[in-house]
Amino acid sequence: MRRSKREVNRVNESQPVFIQIMERIESDIITGAYGTGDLIISTTQISKVYAVNPTTAVKAVSKLTDAGILYKDRGIGMRVAEGAREKITERRRAIFLNQTIDALLAEAKTLGISVEEIGALINERGKFI
Repeated sequence: MRRSKREVNRVNESQPVFIQIMERIESDIITGAYGTGDLIISTTQISKVYAVNPTTAVKAVSKLTDAGILYKDRGIGMRVAEGAREKITERRRAIFLNQTIDALLAEAKTLGISVEEIGALINERGKFI
């Protein structure tokens, strides 16, 4: 399921726009909006949807191509590469486990929150996922 145009247009100042575009395309691959071999929208369409300079769209797609997530089907467009979902998931999982968890534990320590308390909250909230 693709995002609504209203949702897609939202970009923030916390990170470069091309990275936000890359992450949204990656999220669409992870969720199944794009499958292996599917065409993604063109860089022209990306620049219009996100209201960004076409160079920004090209940079996002180029970085995804360099990472082996997309490949160019000459004369047709950019397609999702074989194994893209797994590559994205593996990279994001490593970032989550190595950076997000460490940051969570550091902040918990600062605030005097025990690991047991965090575990209990995760177990409780995890029931709803």
